[in-house]
Amino acid sequence: MFLCRYCRSELRICFLLLLSIKVWDLAQQMVLSSYRAHSGQVTCVTASLHKDSVFLSCSEDNRILLWDTRCPKPASQMGCTASGYLPTSLAWHPQQSEVFVFGDESGTISLVDTKSARCALSSAVHSQCVTDLVFSPHSTPFLASVSEDCSLAVLDSGLSEVFRSRAHRDFVRDATWSPLNHSLLTTVGWDHQVIHHILPTEPLPALGPKSVAE
Repeated sequence: MFLCRYCRSELRICFLLLLSIKVWDLAQQMVLSSYRAHSGQVTCVTASLHKDSVFLSCSEDNRILLWDTRCPKPASQMGCTASGYLPTSLAWHPQQSEVFVFGDESGTISLVDTKSARCALSSAVHSQCVTDLVFSPHSTPFLASVSEDCSLAVLDSGLSEVFRSRAHRDFVRDATWSPLNHSLLTTVGWDHQVIHHILPTEPLPALGPKSVAE
């Protein structure tokens, strides 16, 4: 099993395989670097949107590592996983180069400043494992979070919920924002559904969110 994430400007991709991380140059079809710093299976990696040499990884060893491939010792540990729950998902903030979010197996999402390597804010968003985190392209980005509790949540900058959908009938695995319509968000789940969610421009009534299934 492997996962992959594209870097920002160069055509590179990070492959995760068991305990190792490989950085590939797709144009040359060759491995640039191979790293092995985790002692458990790597569960997620995310490349910085601001610096090509910087990325994050998390693992079943209960650690989040900040990587800078320019350094002789490229990995440094973030001291933000003291809860005891395994980190499962990561996302860099699109506008703040020193800030990222991570989700864990309990369903909690935390905001971290890499300068202090500590959690600045945490919120218990889901009741089960967070499977993906994706920031929106808004000028003030929203954060979409999906989970094994079969729900999608959209959060504001303070990690407060602004939207919730429970349209899936099984684990939700991935989410993506439309590049053309910033109110449109699409999710896929283990229930074999692709669902389009339309974020309302006004606060939601008590009836709940609007979702359209394919």
